[in-house]
Order: sequence, then structure tokens, then C-alpha cells
Amino acid sequence: MAHSTARARVADDDAILRDDGQLRANAWCGAAVVAPRDAAFDAWGMAGKREPPKKLLAPAEVDPGNWRNPAIGWGVILPDSGAPGPDKARALDAPECVRTLIAARSNAPVFRYVSTLPAGVLRRYAPDGSYTDPGIAGLRGMDANAIPKFLLIIGSPAEIPWSFQYRLQLDAAVGRLDLDPAGLEHYIDALLGEWNGAKVTRATPVVWAVDHGPQDITRLMRRTIADRLTKAFATDAGQEFAMPGGVLSDDTSTGTALIDALTQRTPAFVATSSHGATGPLDDAVNMAAQLGVPVDRDHTALPLATLTDTWSPHGTIWYAHACCSAGCDAASSFAGVAAPTSTLGQTLSALGALGARSAPLPKLLLGRPSPARAFIGHVEPTFDWTLRDTRNGQTTTAHIIDAFYGQLHRASRPPLGLAMQVYYRGVGGLWRDVASSRDDMNTFKSGAADELRRLRLIAADLESMVLLGDPTVTIG
Repeated sequence: MAHSTARARVADDDAILRDDGQLRANAWCGAAVVAPRDAAFDAWGMAGKREPPKKLLAPAEVDPGNWRNPAIGWGVILPDSGAPGPDKARALDAPECVRTLIAARSNAPVFRYVSTLPAGVLRRYAPDGSYTDPGIAGLRGMDANAIPKFLLIIGSPAEIPWSFQYRLQLDAAVGRLDLDPAGLEHYIDALLGEWNGAKVTRATPVVWAVDHGPQDITRLMRRTIADRLTKAFATDAGQEFAMPGGVLSDDTSTGTALIDALTQRTPAFVATSSHGATGPLDDAVNMAAQLGVPVDRDHTALPLATLTDTWSPHGTIWYAHACCSAGCDAASSFAGVAAPTSTLGQTLSALGALGARSAPLPKLLLGRPSPARAFIGHVEPTFDWTLRDTRNGQTTTAHIIDAFYGQLHRASRPPLGLAMQVYYRGVGGLWRDVASSRDDMNTFKSGAADELRRLRLIAADLESMVLLGDPTVTIG
């Protein structure tokens, strides 16, 4: 009897698992709640608007170059006296043109450089005079306790050190304006007007490369930077760039030829590789007047007065791979790297005596009534070790070509500060390698001391490339 009951239960279970055309609910109204799946059910199932599948609730993708997006943001960094005050929140101590720029960019946040704060930390004042000290590694964007991705330093390197810019540009898109009041007003007017009227042409870049022979660093600079940039433009898949007449080297690497090419081609982008003027070492006034100016094949510094009288830089972006093309520092990263009696040792000593300053060429280009968009250069001397790996002979300039061709010249026209991130990305890793080599040296690992010296020189060299101008500018 028990077996018969069990078999009956199994049969009933099988029956309920079979579709018999009924719709059953787990309600009770004095009877089982059931209905046939008939025409009424079919009509109900097809009624109403059909909704598309719901998307996963993941964060929306953010364009890293859209500095207007509050999740990315743009802000300014000004010097700070250290005394608190409510006016600092609105930059009322800054020139009027700076306040106009801040207001035009949605009342952008204002930060202050304070020398006593740790590296990578900024001060931000509130309207009531209180302040917070957010760090560059913390929240990003435009919120009250965040730091924007795009930052414009307004001040000289004597007021806001180069080393501070080196640190910020590892994590953010950073530029600097070090201009007199008139120059600052010219640049900001052009920036707000988006370089309206600029006649630069994206398709006609100029590449100027001085080559003083196989024993001179200029040969290596030409082969690893200028020639590779030229090849990238010339072999562009879209055949957009007209390079004949835009490549100057050997006999055409004179200052006169460069000025002629700039005038005739009105390039949106200029790249020069050469020595940068750092003399006379015993004449500080004249040394400062031509600091970092590109030196041509005849060892003559580019004549700045002729350059600006003949050619308008309006809307141009210029990259100068040359010693001190952006400026120099009172405390060189390479102090002590060479004997004081060597030409390098004497040059570093003379540069240090000049103090922290910007070079005259970028100040001239960015401060004109019709200014350039940006200038990228070096604060320190640059070395051959940074252009090739001495261990295997491979060149190490792919990041430069990628920044100025692969990124800056993309059809989407990304901001220059974002394009430069591919260059700065490797600097932090190099400093980590420096720390590892120092640990190896402390444990007496063979060859660690030589590797430490090599890596430290390269890391210090690479980090000293800086952007002068606003990091949000794009190629014309």
C-alpha cells in the first residue's frame, strides 16, 4: 500500500511539472487561483511599449580630454603669501585678466602653492578664509575637496618652483604662464578667443634639425627625434602633411632658413633640435638674454628680434629639444654630476647663478599681441643617455614621437596637456627604478652603482621637459 501511494505521488509530481496550459498563482480565495493561458493572456503579454534591455549600472565613460566635464576639470595655481584671506578664494589678488579667465571657465577653482606643504599638495581657500590642502593623488575633478586634471600655473619659477611642476605633471596635465602683465593679458585674450584669426596650418609642420657631426649630441638628436618626427609626418596614412620645404637640416639648418620656413609655411607645429645657448659663462646678463635659444649650424643663436619682426607665432605650438629652452633652475638636478673644471661643470655653475627663470624665447612667443598657443622645452641640459639605451644601443625617444605626432596630431585634436601624458607616464616608473637600484647598491649587488647613476640621470632629464602655456590648447 505504501509503495502504491509513493508511485501515485511521483505521478502527480510529474503531472504538475508538465505544461497543461494553465496559469497558477499562490493565492487562495477559497479555491485554487488558476486561469487558462488563452487569448486574454496573449493580449496582456503583448500590450504596452516594449522597453529596450536595461544597461548595466556602470559608470559612464568620461572623455579624459574634456576638461569642461566636472569629473575632469580645469583650475589655476597661484603663488601664496601664506596669510589667510577670503579674497584668495576668488583670486582677487591676481591680475584682472586672470580673474576674467577664471570666471569664463565656470568660476574655476583657485589653488595656491605653499612651500611648506608636502610635494603634490595644494592649498584651496574658501570664501570665509578657511582652507583645505588636497593632494594631487586624491579626488580628481571640480568638487570642493578635489583637484582638476588640467592645471595652469600662473607665476615665475622663482615663485612656484620648477620642481613643483615636475611633480604635478606626473599626475595631471600641467602648463605654466610666466609673463609680464601685458603678455599675460595678450595670452589670456587669445586663449578665451580660441586663437580667432590664427592662420596656422596643421598640414605644414616645420622640423629644423642642426647636426654638428657624429661626435656631437646634435647628430643623435637629429636621428632619434627630428628624423623620426619627419618620417611620421611624411608616411602619415592619410597623407595629410606636406613635408617638402618643411624639413631643414645640414645646409638649411640656419637661423635665417628657419625664419623663412616659418613665414612661408605658417605651421601649427614646430619642432627644433639643436644646442641651446648657455653662454657666455662669464657674462650673466648676456647669458640670460639668450638662455636656451636654439643654436644653428654656424653656432649662432636664433636672432629673436628678427624672428618676431618677420614672423607671427599666432596659434603655433613649438617644441624645442635644446638645453634650457624652457629655462633654468637655481638648484640644478645635475649639480655635482661633473667636475667643476669641465665645461659641463662650469655651465651648471653658471646656470645656477642665474637663478630660477624662464627662457626668453617662450616668454617672447607666448607674450606677443598675437601669441603662440604653447611652447614645450627643457629646464635643464639634456643628455645623450636619455636618447639611447647604453646597454643595448636601442633608441628611447618613442614617447616623444608619440606625444607630438601620434597624440597631438590625432583627428580628434586632444588637448596638448593630455597628449603630453604619454611622455610623462614613464618618468614615475624611472624614479621607482632609481629606488630599486639604490636598494641593490645597499646590498652590494654587482653593477648596481652604475645602474643607479644611469637611471637617476635619465629620470631627472626626462622630468625637466615642461609645457609653457595652457594645457587645454589643441593643435590649430
